[in-house]
Amino acid sequence: MSLFFRSVTENVGSVLRSLSFVKLVKPSRSPMTKFVLGGTTLIVSVAAYFSYQVLRNAILEDLKQNAFLQVNIEANKIDKWTALRKSETEAIANLPITKTMNWSAIAPDFQAEYERLKSFEPLLGIVNSEGEFFNLLKGQNNPNLKDRPTVIRGMAGLSTVMDPIISRVTGKPVLVFAAPIWSGPVNDQARKPIGIVNAPISIEKVTEVVQRLKYGNNSYAFALNSKGEAITHPDAALMSTLEKPALTLTKTSDQGLAQIAQYMVNRKKGIEKVTINEVESYVAFLPLQEVNWSVALVIPSKNIESQLFLLDGIAFLVFILAGTMISVLVYVNVWEKTQLEKSKLLADSANQAKSDFLANMSHELRTPLNGILGYAQILNRSKALPDKERHGVQIIYQCGSHLLTLINDVLDISKIEARKLELASSAIHLPSFLQGVVEICRVRSDQKNLEFIYQPDSDLPEGIEADEKRLRQVLINLLGNAIKFTDRGSVTLKVEVLEVNSQNLRLKFQIKDTGVGIAKDQVSRLFQAFEQVGDHKRQSEGTGLGLAISQKIVQLMGGEIKVKSELGVGSNFFFEVALPIANNWAKKNSVSQGRTILGYEGSPKHILIVDDRWENRSVLVNLLEPLGFSFTEAENGQEGLEKAREKLPDLVITDIAMPVMDGFTFMNQLRGDSDLKNLLVIVSSASVAQIDQQMSLDAGGNDFLAKPVEAEELFTLVAKHLELTWKYDETGTEASPVTSNKPVDFDNLVAPPLADLQILLELARDGMLKKLAKTAQKIGEKNDSYQPFINQIIHLAKKFQTEQIEILIQKYLANNQGQ
Repeated sequence: MSLFFRSVTENVGSVLRSLSFVKLVKPSRSPMTKFVLGGTTLIVSVAAYFSYQVLRNAILEDLKQNAFLQVNIEANKIDKWTALRKSETEAIANLPITKTMNWSAIAPDFQAEYERLKSFEPLLGIVNSEGEFFNLLKGQNNPNLKDRPTVIRGMAGLSTVMDPIISRVTGKPVLVFAAPIWSGPVNDQARKPIGIVNAPISIEKVTEVVQRLKYGNNSYAFALNSKGEAITHPDAALMSTLEKPALTLTKTSDQGLAQIAQYMVNRKKGIEKVTINEVESYVAFLPLQEVNWSVALVIPSKNIESQLFLLDGIAFLVFILAGTMISVLVYVNVWEKTQLEKSKLLADSANQAKSDFLANMSHELRTPLNGILGYAQILNRSKALPDKERHGVQIIYQCGSHLLTLINDVLDISKIEARKLELASSAIHLPSFLQGVVEICRVRSDQKNLEFIYQPDSDLPEGIEADEKRLRQVLINLLGNAIKFTDRGSVTLKVEVLEVNSQNLRLKFQIKDTGVGIAKDQVSRLFQAFEQVGDHKRQSEGTGLGLAISQKIVQLMGGEIKVKSELGVGSNFFFEVALPIANNWAKKNSVSQGRTILGYEGSPKHILIVDDRWENRSVLVNLLEPLGFSFTEAENGQEGLEKAREKLPDLVITDIAMPVMDGFTFMNQLRGDSDLKNLLVIVSSASVAQIDQQMSLDAGGNDFLAKPVEAEELFTLVAKHLELTWKYDETGTEASPVTSNKPVDFDNLVAPPLADLQILLELARDGMLKKLAKTAQKIGEKNDSYQPFINQIIHLAKKFQTEQIEILIQKYLANNQGQ
């Protein structure tokens, strides 16, 4: 209920902020004042209505799930009741006196069991191999039961719960539990079935058990067999027996009932709103485990929806209040200060509600994105994919990544508004970190034929303490904007060391471009959320959140982003931050370092994947199976526990939100099992909030893998926890076409003259790889003998391998100088 008020007051608060001037003017009956007040009331009412609808649907869904949960609990009781009758029948069959097949001797014991158990009908008895029936009611009976399925299956050594039949003794419908009578003990390999125990239960007793399922007035339950025939139903005309089969409910003229019956025949479970017998009802249905039946509970819709009446009443009240709210705020100036303070509290509460909503929405969007980005990575790793199709796959991946960035931006701005955005510093290797940012952005600049210039300070330290993710986010955001708003010329990233001592240093980051520039009257709006300035044709590419988020991150680091810009000339964004120097950094490399992983050394590893979404399981399987891993899959925590005990996997990858048993319960069960407590568990979830990640680790997870799954991150975590050494394809880089199978003989390459080599070296050191490639191509045209050398330079430039280019050129420079 509080969620509804938070959502309403959020919309109200935004209107009040935008119309705060109204509270400062005197009452007026001018048309403009009436327009403002009427418009405000309309905006508040519409916002409240949509907030109410969202919350109402959420609460209704929760009520439906609670109803289904109760049905599930009662269905388990039916299963337990059935299992108990089975075990009682088998226990009677295993009595030593039963194995004599002498009815006169057996009858007293059966009478005692019948009176003790009070479960079965007086027809409790035995059937011998000839089909002769002996029972407590009439002793030996004339009807021969040799053709009964229970007798046939029992003589084959199988216990049976038979669908309703008409008793040949009483003429009444009964349900029969049957168990084989064996000639000898279990360890006697020569033993065989010599008869069966026939334990009937009246169909009225079965109906009584099923009808314990209730959810308010006029609710009722029924059970169907695998053919869709009613085992028990309040409408006796629909109940079926072997001798008098009734209509299969999947073919009934009542479409709602037929739909539910088909779900039950398919052994599905869920809760659906349908019309049965002209009454709107929610029907919860699920299969039983002990017998091949399904049960359903029909709940009149009002039994559930009546619980929303209070919410509907409150909503109606809110709509009435919305009509008078603005007038109260305009004319009651004496309460202005108090109302402003309340509005702030309500706005904070509304921000929290929005954060919760956005987190849930992020989870729902990340789930399909996991399939899109996952399969894009799977296809991109295929060597059989032609270049044109690979390009298309890369476009899919880029578009999906862009959508994921937008989702993350919305979540970040929500955290900022809720004052929950925090930094998590760690030791990072600064040169490789910056080089990674450069290589990411250079791809986009090359697509627009722009020069990307990287100017690192020669005194950059090796390691710093910073939030690597957030600092990268700021730099990529600023560089991305510079590239987006630049059509010709260059984009430059300059990193300077301003101050340094033994423990800290002050860095200045500058991003310059030769783009369209920003007008002076628009600069003040640059860092406001959802504001986009500059060329309107380019504003559709983002959310307008990037600069607002970047400014907040830099402020948390102790700095501030500033900008100097001139229309038609370009822009210069820059900020300064003080950061600790780190000596315990570890240089990070990607798990594959540009090479294709073929497999791993050592014995085969088995992975258990627990996830209720098949597409999520499929992504993990298709990424890891080609590397030599084997898999077991489970759709929920309960199934995962059973398969973990059966397979004892080397690694478990599990989701959090799953039916039957969620990931938290699953991990608690694992850690509480002496045989499974040491299993390695990676939690992979679309719930990426810091609290969700921490809860996953606290529940027993060894690590966290966010969805959508990144192949590199997956491989890194798998290798880390299984202590694997990868085997690589050394013949080429991943997702890159192999232009030649012939190895390059570097010792016999013919290099251009010294002056040309010096030009290429300077361009490589300046990071101007695009110009380097063009210059190298022109040098190669001077003499065909230079072409193999030039091809290597161009190949390394396309892969942004500046260090390798410098090493190669310096080698030939040294040779020329030595000569």
